[in-house]
Amino acid sequence: MTPYARPFTLDDADRLRRSIGDSVRAMRRFESTPEGQVEVLGFLVRDGACSIATLARLRRVRHQSMRTTVADLEQGGLVTRAPDPSDARGVLVSVTDRGIAMIDALRLRRSTRILEAAERALEPAERAVLAQTAGVMDKLTAALRDEADRADAATD
Repeated sequence: MTPYARPFTLDDADRLRRSIGDSVRAMRRFESTPEGQVEVLGFLVRDGACSIATLARLRRVRHQSMRTTVADLEQGGLVTRAPDPSDARGVLVSVTDRGIAMIDALRLRRSTRILEAAERALEPAERAVLAQTAGVMDKLTAALRDEADRADAATD
């Protein structure tokens, strides 16, 4: 039986979940910027300007906590606030050029770290398998997001 013919089991799913979590935590150990701030900047770079309420919902934190995070990012020159044209009382948070540069540099550092670790720790055949993993993980992530979106819609 080839490795690709083997069924994916609950034990495999648990091992994958642990491995992903361990990898993410290992990468975060190299960073000095709080992960919550990095995640907010990532959302803004990917999705564009958002309200504080939207950012809080995306991160699953209280509105007050997100206001503090946004204030810290604003103080660092990484985001700006502007009036929300669709809500007279609201504001939209946008990432600045400095924030974009920080996220770009962080992503490059993380990707470089992964590449260097793979070159040190993995055999060529393992690196070839790893090269295919991102596409598979994208499909898995899309399925998980779809399920979460359906659950969110059911509770609204």
